[in-house]
Amino acid sequence: MPVEFIGKPIEVKLSDDDPPVPVAFRLGDKEYKVADVLQHWQEHASGQAIRGHDDWRSGPQRLYYRLRTTEGEVYEVYVDWLATRRQGRRRQEKSKWFAYRRL
Repeated sequence: MPVEFIGKPIEVKLSDDDPPVPVAFRLGDKEYKVADVLQHWQEHASGQAIRGHDDWRSGPQRLYYRLRTTEGEVYEVYVDWLATRRQGRRRQEKSKWFAYRRL
């Protein structure tokens, strides 16, 4: 399966879940709707990957999502953000989303 590296910023619509997951994203002029979140994982500033782990710690993180669109394409996207807790709720600060690659 050929891999196309993209490395471009994208706009992402998130679900209302806790934590939220992408439900759609815009790459260039085209919007893609997410049919399935196939996999997700996170890396902390140390670079240590923690797959499928929901223990959100403060500090820089990169969250990856492997997504299948409604058109059947598979993309990996990620967000760089700082995790903070405010009154028992998680929130995202200074988040920037990128399309990493198309599989």
